[in-house]
Amino acid sequence: MRPVWLLFGLAILAAFLLAAFIFVKPLRSFAETQSYLNRQGAAMKPGFRYELWAMDQAPRYSLVVTVDPENGIARGEMTVQYFHSGQSPVSELAFRLLPNAQAVYGGGLLSIERITQDGLDLLASISEDQSTLWVSLPQPLSFGDSAAIRMEFTSQAPFNSTQGYGIFNQSSEMLTLAGWYPILAVYRDGWIVPTFPTVGDAIMAETSLYDVQITLPQGYQLVSTGTVISRKTGDSSQVRWHIKSGPVREFAAAISNKFEVRERTVSGTVLRSYTLPAENPVTGPDECLKMMEDAFRVYQQRFGPYPYKELEMVEAAVNIGGFEFSGMVYVDDELRTNGQASDYRYLLAHELAHQWWYGLVGNNTIQEPWLDEAHAAYAAVIYLEQVDGPEAGEALIQRWESNPGLREPGQPPVNSSALDFSDWTAYRDSIYTHGALFIDQLRKEMGDEAFFRFLLRYQEEYRYQIATSDDYFKLAEEISGEDLNILFLGWFNLEAREKSGLLIERLTIRPDKVTNVI
Repeated sequence: MRPVWLLFGLAILAAFLLAAFIFVKPLRSFAETQSYLNRQGAAMKPGFRYELWAMDQAPRYSLVVTVDPENGIARGEMTVQYFHSGQSPVSELAFRLLPNAQAVYGGGLLSIERITQDGLDLLASISEDQSTLWVSLPQPLSFGDSAAIRMEFTSQAPFNSTQGYGIFNQSSEMLTLAGWYPILAVYRDGWIVPTFPTVGDAIMAETSLYDVQITLPQGYQLVSTGTVISRKTGDSSQVRWHIKSGPVREFAAAISNKFEVRERTVSGTVLRSYTLPAENPVTGPDECLKMMEDAFRVYQQRFGPYPYKELEMVEAAVNIGGFEFSGMVYVDDELRTNGQASDYRYLLAHELAHQWWYGLVGNNTIQEPWLDEAHAAYAAVIYLEQVDGPEAGEALIQRWESNPGLREPGQPPVNSSALDFSDWTAYRDSIYTHGALFIDQLRKEMGDEAFFRFLLRYQEEYRYQIATSDDYFKLAEEISGEDLNILFLGWFNLEAREKSGLLIERLTIRPDKVTNVI
């Protein structure tokens, strides 16, 4: 017979081991998560790093790629950790392969060579248009579960493409990388994978965290989302750039060996402009940086503080004037060198405003593009009146009221989907201009004090989230204390108001519409 004290000791040891099994692993997981989030703080201003504490369930992207700027190729691997927050289990993950959609990205290609989880190959299928990848999971994910999926991929940008917007493109001056890797679709009781529009923005993504390593030939400058935390020379010809993003919608980059760089620090954020060499440009590089600074100051005051350490403007061959990404914007290089200074100023102000309306406050960019585009357009009015006086902002409003004019009955409502348009001018008139004119009328109805309080509150409540038109309408009525339906009726299809969430359209994959790829 064993002594009682020995049995008691064994019982205590067993209890200790059981406790360790139950508690130590979660504690280790918690510590690892906190360490990961703290490292992401490298991209944030110190006063905003606490916001990362709420990002423990945000998707995490890790990319290790080598880029060949001369041939427009990015090749490497990506690991995505997805945390499932839906009530129903999911047995597959949906990824958007934006270059393959052709319309917005224009003639490029994104191919997937291998997909694994914990070293095991996974099955996947791809939509008929090659733009949506469905990855089958070995085990369904329930609420609170996560999965880390690794992909090997190659991204090929077209050369001087005349398709799309020029945001995923190779030219003699630079390589622009937008949507160049597989991006998780948004999940709301199902994966939201609408048809890609002919015009407008095709990127729709949850706020995510990125850790990116890009190897380039020496002599090239990398401009990207996030903050570079290191640059290491591997051999005499290669440099590895390591970037942390903080909470962002996506990761974009521009690569060139011809950039001229200027920078200025405002409120703890480094503003940088990357311009291309030009003789006697209409708008000089220093003037460009001053415009950037002025707009940034106005937007921080009116829309709320910018939480990141860096914001970059890049000149690129963008054939629609400009385009926005998290932490950076493209502006057409021809506009600064040969266009009118007023047009360049408007485009720069518009794209910078997207850091708040799209970057911080997300929306369904395909189904409800007015929520970011109209606000970015109207931001230019606010910028002009703050910098040049009220008459400057009013002059822009009057120009819009003259052409295209106020919305008439029968014209597309402001809350139209980008899928309703195939013509850029019609899309711009309804979504950008009529949207901005609606916001101006909302401002007059509410009065300046309530209106700007509303914008700040809207940004604060939906920061890092995806807002809907219904969220917007309800908050406007709450802040104003008025029934604004009469105003809304003149601009919007209010029958769509209650349907303004994210589930308007899903792409249903059927066996005859997919091809096994892995």
